[in-house]
Amino acid sequence: MVKFQFKHGTTAIVLLVICGLGFGLFIPMLGFFWDDWPAITTLRLLGVNGFWDFYRGERPLSAWTFLVFGPLFGTNPLAWHVFTLVMRWLTILTMWWMLQLLWPTRKNEVTWMAFLFAIYPIFTQQPVAVAFSQHWITFALYFFSMASMLVAVRKPRWHLPFTALSLLTAALHMLTMEYFIGLELLRPIFLWLVYSHEDMDTSRRMRRVLINWLPYLLLLSGVVIWRLFFMEIISEDPNNPVLLYGLFTQPLPAIIQLVQLGVQEFLEDLIGVWQLALPANIVDFSNKLFLTSLVVGIISAGLTSFYLLNLKPDPDLGPTEGRSWHRQAIGVGFLAAFLGSITVWVTNRSVLTGLQGGRFGLAAMFGISMLVVGLLSWLTPRRIQKVAIVAVLVGVAVAFHYRMTAGYFNAWVKQNQFYWQLSWRAPYLKPGSVLYSTDELFLYVGRNPTAMALNLLYPQPGDSPALAYWFVELPYHVGPKGIPDLLKGRPLNFSFRNYSYSGSSLAGLAIYYEPEAGRCLWVLSPRDRYNPDIPPLTEEVLPISNLSRISASDEAADSPPTEIFGKEPYHSWCYYFQKAELARQMADWQQVVDLADTAAAAGYKPANPHERQPFIEAYAHIGDWEKAFQQTRKAYEKDERYAQQLCYLWKQITHDLQVPGDASQRLDEMLEQLQCQTLS
Repeated sequence: MVKFQFKHGTTAIVLLVICGLGFGLFIPMLGFFWDDWPAITTLRLLGVNGFWDFYRGERPLSAWTFLVFGPLFGTNPLAWHVFTLVMRWLTILTMWWMLQLLWPTRKNEVTWMAFLFAIYPIFTQQPVAVAFSQHWITFALYFFSMASMLVAVRKPRWHLPFTALSLLTAALHMLTMEYFIGLELLRPIFLWLVYSHEDMDTSRRMRRVLINWLPYLLLLSGVVIWRLFFMEIISEDPNNPVLLYGLFTQPLPAIIQLVQLGVQEFLEDLIGVWQLALPANIVDFSNKLFLTSLVVGIISAGLTSFYLLNLKPDPDLGPTEGRSWHRQAIGVGFLAAFLGSITVWVTNRSVLTGLQGGRFGLAAMFGISMLVVGLLSWLTPRRIQKVAIVAVLVGVAVAFHYRMTAGYFNAWVKQNQFYWQLSWRAPYLKPGSVLYSTDELFLYVGRNPTAMALNLLYPQPGDSPALAYWFVELPYHVGPKGIPDLLKGRPLNFSFRNYSYSGSSLAGLAIYYEPEAGRCLWVLSPRDRYNPDIPPLTEEVLPISNLSRISASDEAADSPPTEIFGKEPYHSWCYYFQKAELARQMADWQQVVDLADTAAAAGYKPANPHERQPFIEAYAHIGDWEKAFQQTRKAYEKDERYAQQLCYLWKQITHDLQVPGDASQRLDEMLEQLQCQTLS
């Protein structure tokens, strides 16, 4: 009986399934993150031609990817997520094709490399689909260029057209972004390995390598010289190669720093990422996310093991060539891991740099995948053991990426809730408004991207990079020492690439958003000065939190755009709270009471004393003092720390209203219970 075997052509399908398990299961539920927002803002406000100015000061030729794909996908998050996953898959396939051209008798090992490369847990920002589509496009171009070069060498009759194609795609990937430029230095190594199978002496082999490498070397040199000395930098260059310049000015410290970064990143890429992918404390059988990721990981490991064990084996090469190949894989893998990262290291950054540092390990994934397979081939000759280890690594990595993507999903839910709640509370914000917050609000987003998103929430005055709204993180943009100037009223000027904002510090709204604690979005005013939950810096800017910036106008009737911010959430408690706060601001007290009744009938109630305040005030204004007292008692019983805030609220109420005699005594008793005499 003949054993069933998979042909190598089926590998592409299995790799797509593995990528789908790791990254695709949450795609229908994901939105935009981090640098997605500036790109989507550009598409929405300026159109694809706006990308020329957007990238002009950093990567002037990067705009082409959005000129090509922007019109196709627009501001549709689903389309971008599917596209970026497909581009990742195509990158894996071009890498797999290229390595088969390099080692045609080692298709099985090359396939193992492709599986590891597909899912290696260095790069964790796959859900940042719009921004990182460009990285996968560029990486695919690099591998396609390398493969075209190898075809040109192996098939002399196609030498000229494939060399031209290789040079074109090499120029395109290097001019789009600098992430993979270091990997260009692998070309002479690959050429040397290809020519090692031909009958020629060392000197002739070296000449052939140099002749074939020369056009690529000239192209690489030209790109590097242009990038370092002639490219126009409009503002501060975030990719400034400071350590490279340091080699000329302070060589010893620069060399020490480069070596240190190299050792740290190599250890992190080879070993540290697996500790992050499967930390001991992740094992929690009561956690649904862990259990689901465990199932997904086991399925991935099982599929990988079954497929690779039944993949058509390579021909027997004999003991000599069999023993030598692993040295090539280890050597080339180590060199590729180093060269892939060197363009990042010279900017004094690495995979250890912050939450988004994983993107700096993208190029190194190629070399690390080769290195791991080479080490396995060196450590054991048994195919079953090697496949088992590869399958386990794939399973662990898929489970890790599944959990990471779930984190992005939760972050998107938080964004979706925020922007819709803001639109309920502030149907329209006057242009020039700014939001003040003590923190960045969202994981996987950042300050400038949040500012970009705000400008998609409300209509813009015109098609201009001069934006109408901005987001200010107080500790970062202002700091404690800058608060007094803010309160006096000073100009605010911010910029991001080609975008700018100009306004006044007095045109702001203080906000507080902590849904993890069961709270809605709070748009604050000076009347919230005694709220015990508000962070200190937010409390300091309450005097200039200007609710008059909010209008109930229908000028933003089509906002938020659902294709960008997602469908309107189900109307639970926070909907009624935000609408009640808006009605309170407009002094529509009957509307506040009606919202309270509707929410109560639907079974919703506030989880925080702050969110009872509009209803306390509304009941007092319509003369229902009993319910006003009842709401106050419930707020106090929920959290006695709110006594001072409740006292202050009643001070405002009694200033505005005449309390009737039958309610006056009960009010005095309640204020005594709250110890309101301590209120200054």
